[in-house]
Amino acid sequence: MGRFLIVFWCVFHTSLHVCVAVTVPRSPVTSPPGSDVILDCSFSYKAGTDLGRVVVTWQRPDYRVVHSFYYGQDQLALQNETYRNRTQLFPEQLSVGNASLRLKQVRGEDEGRYTCAVTNQVESTKRDVRLIVAAEFSEPRLTMDLAMQPDWVVLRFSAWGGYPRPTLLWLNAAGSDITNQSHTQQSVDSRGLYQIQSELEAVVNEAETFTFELDHPVMEQRVSRAVTLHPSTGKGMWSEIRAERWGEGAPLL
Repeated sequence: MGRFLIVFWCVFHTSLHVCVAVTVPRSPVTSPPGSDVILDCSFSYKAGTDLGRVVVTWQRPDYRVVHSFYYGQDQLALQNETYRNRTQLFPEQLSVGNASLRLKQVRGEDEGRYTCAVTNQVESTKRDVRLIVAAEFSEPRLTMDLAMQPDWVVLRFSAWGGYPRPTLLWLNAAGSDITNQSHTQQSVDSRGLYQIQSELEAVVNEAETFTFELDHPVMEQRVSRAVTLHPSTGKGMWSEIRAERWGEGAPLL
Protein backbone atom coordinates (compact mmCIF):
# COMPACT_ATOMS: atom_id res chain seq x y z
CA MET A 1 0.00 0.00 0.00
CA GLY A 2 1.32 3.43 -0.90
CA ARG A 3 1.63 6.38 1.43
CA PHE A 4 -0.75 8.55 -0.60
CA LEU A 5 -4.32 8.20 -1.84
CA ILE A 6 -5.12 9.55 -5.30
CA VAL A 7 -8.61 10.34 -6.58
CA PHE A 8 -9.30 11.24 -10.22
CA TRP A 9 -12.21 13.26 -11.55
CA CYS A 10 -12.42 13.67 -15.33
CA VAL A 11 -14.76 15.99 -17.17
CA PHE A 12 -15.32 16.30 -20.92
CA HIS A 13 -16.81 19.67 -21.76
CA THR A 14 -16.90 20.72 -25.45
CA SER A 15 -13.27 21.35 -26.36
CA LEU A 16 -12.02 21.29 -22.76
CA HIS A 17 -10.78 18.02 -21.33
CA VAL A 18 -9.90 18.33 -17.65
CA CYS A 19 -8.84 15.62 -15.21
CA VAL A 20 -8.30 16.66 -11.60
CA ALA A 21 -6.36 14.29 -9.36
CA VAL A 22 -6.18 15.12 -5.66
CA THR A 23 -3.53 13.32 -3.61
CA VAL A 24 -3.45 13.17 0.19
CA PRO A 25 -1.54 10.99 2.70
CA ARG A 26 -3.08 7.59 3.47
CA SER A 27 -1.85 7.63 7.06
CA PRO A 28 -2.70 10.23 9.70
CA VAL A 29 -0.29 13.11 10.18
CA THR A 30 1.09 13.41 13.73
CA SER A 31 2.28 16.65 15.29
CA PRO A 32 3.13 17.67 18.87
CA PRO A 33 1.36 20.66 20.41
CA GLY A 34 3.07 23.99 19.84
CA SER A 35 4.66 22.95 16.54
CA ASP A 36 3.83 23.77 12.94
CA VAL A 37 2.58 20.98 10.69
CA ILE A 38 1.99 20.67 6.96
CA LEU A 39 -1.10 18.79 5.80
CA ASP A 40 -0.19 17.52 2.35
CA CYS A 41 -2.58 17.90 -0.57
CA SER A 42 -1.59 17.97 -4.23
CA PHE A 43 -3.50 18.10 -7.50
CA SER A 44 -2.74 17.75 -11.19
CA TYR A 45 -4.33 18.39 -14.59
CA LYS A 46 -4.37 16.40 -17.79
CA ALA A 47 -4.90 19.60 -19.73
CA GLY A 48 -3.95 23.19 -19.01
CA THR A 49 -6.34 25.26 -16.96
CA ASP A 50 -6.19 28.88 -15.82
CA LEU A 51 -4.66 28.57 -12.35
CA GLY A 52 -6.14 31.96 -11.54
CA ARG A 53 -9.51 30.20 -11.51
CA VAL A 54 -8.42 27.41 -9.19
CA VAL A 55 -10.14 27.40 -5.80
CA VAL A 56 -8.51 25.67 -2.83
CA THR A 57 -10.53 25.25 0.35
CA TRP A 58 -9.60 23.54 3.59
CA GLN A 59 -12.35 22.92 6.12
CA ARG A 60 -13.40 20.76 9.07
CA PRO A 61 -16.26 18.19 9.14
CA ASP A 62 -18.53 20.75 10.84
CA TYR A 63 -17.94 23.05 7.84
CA ARG A 64 -15.69 25.47 9.71
CA VAL A 65 -13.47 27.12 7.12
CA VAL A 66 -9.78 26.66 7.87
CA HIS A 67 -8.42 28.42 4.77
CA SER A 68 -9.74 29.56 1.38
CA PHE A 69 -7.88 30.65 -1.73
CA TYR A 70 -9.40 31.89 -5.00
CA TYR A 71 -9.04 34.68 -7.55
CA GLY A 72 -5.30 34.24 -7.05
CA GLN A 73 -5.20 35.23 -3.38
CA ASP A 74 -6.20 34.21 0.14
CA GLN A 75 -9.87 34.78 0.91
CA LEU A 76 -10.18 34.67 4.69
CA ALA A 77 -13.38 36.58 5.40
CA LEU A 78 -15.15 33.31 6.28
CA GLN A 79 -12.19 31.74 8.07
CA ASN A 80 -13.09 30.37 11.48
CA GLU A 81 -11.67 32.44 14.32
CA THR A 82 -9.90 29.38 15.74
CA TYR A 83 -7.52 29.40 12.76
CA ARG A 84 -6.98 33.15 12.45
CA ASN A 85 -3.30 33.93 11.75
CA ARG A 86 -2.41 30.23 12.00
CA THR A 87 -2.77 28.98 8.42
CA GLN A 88 -0.81 29.34 5.20
CA LEU A 89 -1.00 27.99 1.66
CA PHE A 90 1.80 28.11 -0.89
CA PRO A 91 0.38 30.16 -3.81
CA GLU A 92 3.65 30.14 -5.72
CA GLN A 93 3.46 26.34 -5.82
CA LEU A 94 -0.08 26.05 -7.19
CA SER A 95 1.45 25.85 -10.66
CA VAL A 96 3.05 22.54 -9.64
CA GLY A 97 -0.14 21.29 -7.98
CA ASN A 98 0.70 21.96 -4.35
CA ALA A 99 -2.42 22.76 -2.29
CA SER A 100 -0.87 21.81 1.06
CA LEU A 101 -1.79 23.68 4.24
CA ARG A 102 0.62 24.84 6.93
CA LEU A 103 -1.08 24.90 10.33
CA LYS A 104 0.90 26.89 12.89
CA GLN A 105 1.15 26.45 16.65
CA VAL A 106 -0.83 23.20 16.73
CA ARG A 107 -3.25 22.78 19.63
CA GLY A 108 -4.94 19.75 21.09
CA GLU A 109 -8.30 20.86 19.73
CA ASP A 110 -6.85 20.88 16.20
CA GLU A 111 -6.90 17.09 16.15
CA GLY A 112 -9.28 15.47 13.70
CA ARG A 113 -10.25 15.41 10.05
CA TYR A 114 -9.49 18.13 7.49
CA THR A 115 -10.91 18.24 3.97
CA CYS A 116 -8.83 19.54 1.08
CA ALA A 117 -11.06 20.61 -1.84
CA VAL A 118 -9.70 21.75 -5.20
CA THR A 119 -12.02 23.30 -7.78
CA ASN A 120 -11.51 24.61 -11.30
CA GLN A 121 -14.01 26.18 -13.69
CA VAL A 122 -15.51 22.80 -14.57
CA GLU A 123 -15.15 20.32 -11.73
CA SER A 124 -14.10 19.89 -8.12
CA THR A 125 -12.91 17.06 -5.93
CA LYS A 126 -11.88 16.65 -2.32
CA ARG A 127 -10.16 14.25 0.04
CA ASP A 128 -9.65 14.04 3.80
CA VAL A 129 -6.48 14.25 5.89
CA ARG A 130 -6.46 13.24 9.54
CA LEU A 131 -4.33 15.11 12.07
CA ILE A 132 -3.28 13.49 15.35
CA VAL A 133 -1.91 15.81 18.03
CA ALA A 134 0.50 13.77 20.16
CA ALA A 135 4.05 13.60 21.50
CA GLU A 136 6.11 10.97 23.31
CA PHE A 137 7.00 11.39 26.96
CA SER A 138 10.59 11.57 28.11
CA GLU A 139 12.25 8.63 29.79
CA PRO A 140 10.77 8.58 33.34
CA ARG A 141 13.20 9.72 36.03
CA LEU A 142 13.26 8.15 39.50
CA THR A 143 14.13 9.96 42.72
CA MET A 144 13.80 8.64 46.28
CA ASP A 145 13.35 10.54 49.54
CA LEU A 146 13.82 9.02 52.99
CA ALA A 147 10.88 9.96 55.21
CA MET A 148 11.24 11.00 58.84
CA GLN A 149 9.78 7.72 60.07
CA PRO A 150 12.03 4.64 60.01
CA ASP A 151 11.70 2.46 56.92
CA TRP A 152 9.49 4.98 55.10
CA VAL A 153 10.53 5.88 51.57
CA VAL A 154 8.95 8.19 49.00
CA LEU A 155 9.35 7.00 45.41
CA ARG A 156 8.93 9.73 42.83
CA PHE A 157 8.75 9.27 39.05
CA SER A 158 8.78 12.25 36.70
CA ALA A 159 8.18 12.43 32.95
CA TRP A 160 7.60 15.39 30.66
CA GLY A 161 7.18 16.59 27.10
CA GLY A 162 4.27 14.31 26.14
CA TYR A 163 0.71 14.69 24.89
CA PRO A 164 -2.06 13.74 25.51
CA ARG A 165 -2.26 12.71 29.16
CA PRO A 166 -1.00 9.14 29.76
CA THR A 167 -2.26 6.43 32.07
CA LEU A 168 -0.10 5.85 35.15
CA LEU A 169 -0.02 2.69 37.25
CA TRP A 170 1.74 1.56 40.44
CA LEU A 171 2.00 -2.15 41.27
CA ASN A 172 3.33 -4.00 44.30
CA ALA A 173 5.42 -7.16 44.26
CA ALA A 174 2.29 -9.30 43.92
CA GLY A 175 1.24 -7.36 40.83
CA SER A 176 -1.69 -5.71 42.62
CA ASP A 177 -2.73 -2.22 41.57
CA ILE A 178 -1.85 0.27 44.33
CA THR A 179 -2.23 3.42 42.22
CA ASN A 180 -4.87 4.74 44.65
CA GLN A 181 -2.10 4.96 47.27
CA SER A 182 -0.06 7.31 45.08
CA HIS A 183 -0.31 11.04 44.46
CA THR A 184 0.12 12.45 40.95
CA GLN A 185 0.56 16.05 39.85
CA GLN A 186 0.14 17.09 36.23
CA SER A 187 0.81 20.45 34.64
CA VAL A 188 0.89 21.81 31.10
CA ASP A 189 3.68 23.99 29.74
CA SER A 190 3.35 26.93 27.35
CA ARG A 191 3.29 24.58 24.34
CA GLY A 192 0.53 22.39 25.77
CA LEU A 193 2.84 19.48 26.69
CA TYR A 194 2.29 17.58 29.93
CA GLN A 195 4.71 17.43 32.85
CA ILE A 196 3.90 14.61 35.26
CA GLN A 197 5.17 13.70 38.72
CA SER A 198 3.83 10.67 40.57
CA GLU A 199 4.75 9.80 44.18
CA LEU A 200 4.26 6.66 46.24
CA GLU A 201 5.00 6.44 49.97
CA ALA A 202 6.18 2.99 50.96
CA VAL A 203 6.85 1.29 54.29
CA VAL A 204 9.75 -1.11 53.81
CA ASN A 205 9.81 -3.76 56.53
CA GLU A 206 11.37 -6.30 54.20
CA ALA A 207 12.74 -6.33 50.69
CA GLU A 208 9.92 -5.01 48.52
CA THR A 209 9.56 -4.40 44.80
CA PHE A 210 7.38 -1.67 43.33
CA THR A 211 6.68 -1.12 39.65
CA PHE A 212 5.75 2.13 37.93
CA GLU A 213 4.11 2.00 34.50
CA LEU A 214 3.39 4.76 32.00
CA ASP A 215 1.03 3.86 29.17
CA HIS A 216 0.71 6.26 26.22
CA PRO A 217 -1.14 4.28 23.52
CA VAL A 218 -1.57 7.08 20.97
CA MET A 219 2.22 7.07 20.49
CA GLU A 220 2.52 3.31 21.13
CA GLN A 221 4.69 4.08 24.14
CA ARG A 222 4.66 1.85 27.21
CA VAL A 223 7.31 2.21 29.91
CA SER A 224 7.68 -0.07 32.93
CA ARG A 225 10.15 0.53 35.77
CA ALA A 226 10.65 -1.74 38.80
CA VAL A 227 12.65 -0.87 41.91
CA THR A 228 13.50 -3.10 44.88
CA LEU A 229 13.87 -1.47 48.29
CA HIS A 230 15.60 -2.94 51.33
CA PRO A 231 14.75 -2.04 54.94
CA SER A 232 16.97 -0.06 57.31
CA THR A 233 19.58 0.91 54.73
CA GLY A 234 17.04 3.01 52.81
CA LYS A 235 18.89 2.19 49.64
CA GLY A 236 17.16 1.41 46.41
CA MET A 237 18.43 -1.19 44.01
CA TRP A 238 17.17 -1.63 40.46
CA SER A 239 15.87 -5.18 40.11
CA GLU A 240 14.51 -4.64 36.61
CA ILE A 241 14.86 -1.89 34.06
CA ARG A 242 12.62 -2.34 31.09
CA ALA A 243 11.16 0.03 28.52
CA GLU A 244 9.17 -1.46 25.72
CA ARG A 245 7.33 -0.08 22.73
CA TRP A 246 4.24 -1.87 21.46
CA GLY A 247 4.94 -4.17 18.59
CA GLU A 248 8.70 -4.36 19.18
CA GLY A 249 9.01 -6.45 22.31
CA ALA A 250 12.76 -5.93 22.64
CA PRO A 251 13.95 -4.45 25.96
CA LEU A 252 15.39 -0.97 25.96
CA LEU A 253 18.02 -0.57 28.67
